[in-house]
Amino acid sequence: MKKRLGFVLLVVLCFSLAACAFAYTEGPVADQGMQAYPAGNPEDVAAVILHTNDIHVGFEDNIGYDGLALYKKELEELYDHVLLVDAGDAIQGAPIGAISKGAELIKIMNRLGYDLAVPGNHEFDFGFEALEDRSEELKCGYTCANFCVTGGEPVFEPWRILAAGDVKIGFVGVVAPDTFVKSSIRDILNEVGEPMYDFLADETGERLAAALQQSIDEARKNGADYMILVSHLGNNDTITETFRCDPIVEKLSGLDMVIDAHSHELYNRTVKDRTGKEIPIAQAGKKLESIGQLVIYKDGRLEESLVEEVPAPKDLEAEKVTRGKKERYVDPEMKAFIDEIVASYADTMERKIGTLSYDMIVRDEDGYDISRVEENGLCDFVTDAYRAIGGTQVAFLTAGSVRNNLEAGDVTYNSMLNILPYSNDVVTAEVTGQMILDALEFGVAKLPDISAGFPQVSGITFHVNKEIPSSVAADEKNQFLSVDGERRVTNVKIGEETLDPEKEYTLTGTSYVLNGGDGYSMFRDAAILTMTMLPDNEVVMKYLEENLNGVIPDTYQEASGRLIWD
Repeated sequence: MKKRLGFVLLVVLCFSLAACAFAYTEGPVADQGMQAYPAGNPEDVAAVILHTNDIHVGFEDNIGYDGLALYKKELEELYDHVLLVDAGDAIQGAPIGAISKGAELIKIMNRLGYDLAVPGNHEFDFGFEALEDRSEELKCGYTCANFCVTGGEPVFEPWRILAAGDVKIGFVGVVAPDTFVKSSIRDILNEVGEPMYDFLADETGERLAAALQQSIDEARKNGADYMILVSHLGNNDTITETFRCDPIVEKLSGLDMVIDAHSHELYNRTVKDRTGKEIPIAQAGKKLESIGQLVIYKDGRLEESLVEEVPAPKDLEAEKVTRGKKERYVDPEMKAFIDEIVASYADTMERKIGTLSYDMIVRDEDGYDISRVEENGLCDFVTDAYRAIGGTQVAFLTAGSVRNNLEAGDVTYNSMLNILPYSNDVVTAEVTGQMILDALEFGVAKLPDISAGFPQVSGITFHVNKEIPSSVAADEKNQFLSVDGERRVTNVKIGEETLDPEKEYTLTGTSYVLNGGDGYSMFRDAAILTMTMLPDNEVVMKYLEENLNGVIPDTYQEASGRLIWD
């Protein structure tokens, strides 16, 4: 069995009156079947905790849920207590997730036997009512300390204790505090536009830290021997610095481990808590690139590793499949269960919508998303569909809505859902020229860095000078506040006419953006004209079938010059 293990590190952690150590072991372990004891000698192990994150409906990607099922079975043959934990963003991100609003993924998670799950920001994409249904269907439910009724209590259990024999392991869940702008929440506001729910965001992170510390303390008082934060916070530069996992952990005490998510990274490392204690933190990438594995030994040691390959079992039935140019071992029963789900959607997924004679690219071979830094032909196609079906003067799209390339050949329902998996409602609105100016300025504020909120448009042309420092001001939730200096965006035209800040224009966009998604708060005061249009993927399918007679023209092979660099 091969493991991707971090740098050699031994950190002594204080736990009650006992000494507790956390270790990383460097280098792969030779594949010796299960006799290699991948999680340590069974006589010495109190519990093994497997953890996943950011699967995004990738149940057949990389290791796959069927590979995870096999590995879990292997461990259960050797160890008395094997727990399975998910750190969020499991149910959204690919067609079957979108069509079923995550229900099919919950079926798979239940069959796998998840013991604890935290909602990621994208668990909210199908609306709170759907999330409530998924939580009830998920046998372990969701655990989250900072998704609260406004001014009230957490909606889900903030913490839980799971027993592994005589050892009690406490878990606290947390989701990104800026989920308001990092998901497609549709029903978070009441009739007068006020939030009904609160993710405990503020400028300092203190509200969030206080809630987490309260949960840690309560779990400890209720007998938790170990405390693990299951964090959908992440740490990279795409995340608001205040809400990253590291600075939040630095405000806490009483933790023994952090299972992280949200930023799609692979790492084993440590971060210091409020007392200066080194707290191990691990994240297992995305779409089952690896399985996180935390071993709690009876002598108090903790050992974390990232398992990148599931070994061939000696005593269990296994099937060999090829994924990502690699041969992988999977559990036949779980594979058959997943195959049955996939087959039930086959007719819907393969319905032909049209044809395409060239590849439409948003991500290059290295995974770099070019649509998040510049105009893109595929995004031009999508925004033109918005504008045509909406019957408006302009259309506006955030680049993060378009997730995958569209390949040459038959264009199917499946391929449309792959490029637009969120199924955001498309609506029309009446906006001012000033709103459009502010939206464009806010959208290019992070250049030259990539941004999911980068603006893609139809019916608009504009110039950008990225050498001018951005003067956009935003609040702690990354919601637009104002432009306080020279603008990067100039020479904005609607059609052939210069934009008038005082004039009103009709715009087609998603409910996500018009509700302030990705920070576009300037649109919240827009007058909504229609609220009952189709989801974004169906709008584009309708445009292709009815307006383009099923053929995507060559004009979308390159960007059409809507964004002009100065």
